[in-house]
Amino acid sequence: MEKAELIFIPWPLMGHLAQLVELAKLIIDREENLSISVLITRLPDSIDPVTNGLIDSLVASYSNEALQFFHLPPKNPAPEWSSLNRGYFIQKQLESQKPHVKEFIAKHQTDPSHSSKLIGLVADMFANCIIDVADDFGIPSYMFSTSGAGFLSLMLHFQTLQDEYDQDVCEFLNSKTALSFACFANPIPPSILPIVLVDKQLWLQRFVKCARGCRKAKGIIINTFSELEMYALNSFNLSESSYGIQELPQIYSVGPLLNQVQHASHQVQSEIINWLDEQPPFSVVYICFGSLASLETDQVKELAYGLERSGYRFLWSLRRSPPENAIFDFPLEYVNHKDVLPEGFLDRTANVGKVVGWVPQLAVLSHSAVGGFVSHCGWNSILESIWCGVPVATWPLHSEQQFNAFQLVRELELSVGITLDYSLMNENQHLVTAEEIEKGIREVMENDSEVRKKVKEMKDVSRTSMKQGGSSYESLGSLIDDMLHKTVNKI
Repeated sequence: MEKAELIFIPWPLMGHLAQLVELAKLIIDREENLSISVLITRLPDSIDPVTNGLIDSLVASYSNEALQFFHLPPKNPAPEWSSLNRGYFIQKQLESQKPHVKEFIAKHQTDPSHSSKLIGLVADMFANCIIDVADDFGIPSYMFSTSGAGFLSLMLHFQTLQDEYDQDVCEFLNSKTALSFACFANPIPPSILPIVLVDKQLWLQRFVKCARGCRKAKGIIINTFSELEMYALNSFNLSESSYGIQELPQIYSVGPLLNQVQHASHQVQSEIINWLDEQPPFSVVYICFGSLASLETDQVKELAYGLERSGYRFLWSLRRSPPENAIFDFPLEYVNHKDVLPEGFLDRTANVGKVVGWVPQLAVLSHSAVGGFVSHCGWNSILESIWCGVPVATWPLHSEQQFNAFQLVRELELSVGITLDYSLMNENQHLVTAEEIEKGIREVMENDSEVRKKVKEMKDVSRTSMKQGGSSYESLGSLIDDMLHKTVNKI
């Protein structure tokens, strides 16, 4: 068979980049005649040093003849970018890289030293602007969704309502009754609709464009597995009224893809794992709100009180909010955790708890001492918790996390809810009280609960899906075959 090559364009944030690299590894492991070039855009270190550290780890760990990383030229932010938040800034950064991507492809196709044929471009769903470059060269493009099938289904449905029926989908947020959509079996309250789909600015300037980009692709790759989101995945096969006149691209569910490279120093990781080694099995509740968000001081104190009242051992990844005048809202590390925690908390809990900064999450969730996870319900964290068989107590913060929390608690019954609709974008957001937190922790740590039993069952299913004959294994095989079909001449 003739050698073939793919180009991958990640969204330059840690959770997105790690998933796409894991997909690349799976593809080249399955097809020896395929190689992959990953084109990386780095954000300034002053904005996101965490992802840049991960990039360095990925390049050092995985670079080989079949998987290579190329850094696109640094792009200094234009003056007007200073008024943009994180998502818009990254979008502008990627758009500015289109000429460099075009130059990379042109050189690839004209360089006589390249013996492989370029058969496709795989871009993160948020990097949809790169589809235009692929189209210019007549290269098939594939969109990669780091969110679940339920969210993707809803986003495509909303885009149909917006573009073909001229409906203001943001008005769904004002509904007085629960709403029914094809992606879920249960009606959903308006308060858990993904804010990125019902906030007018976010929807019109970013996410409706993501949906349109997905429709232009030859295929959509989702980091999920069919047994977890069967109802949502089946919704893509429904009538035109749900997804519009234009036929949807082929859907491939290839997960769970997990972040195998943990950006934590050896010293930090050793300290955390050594502490966990000293704890009894399933005795520790792990608290983490992801790499992109943090709680305000008053809410941190309520969480501390709730933890203390629960009496459970805990590992708490606690990071601080950026300054109020900061342009970009990436969390920062505390110099001293005593500055934000209730007076005496660290002393009173010294024998049962550990408060840290950045955490090697997959290693923590894999540890036998961890029995529950208070999570923001980012899709990466959900898949990792299922893979490790650790039940979640939901506490969403932004993006589509409220939607994810509802899916986990009500649709799939795989989690308990501390809250389902908490949102950092809600100016009138009430505090989650210590009593609510204590109750959620006690429920998620209950040893013989139905939720724990279901999560353990889904753990086994998730791992089986990635093995030969499993649902995601077969879907990935179909993706590779479709990429090669009629593109590479077989001999």
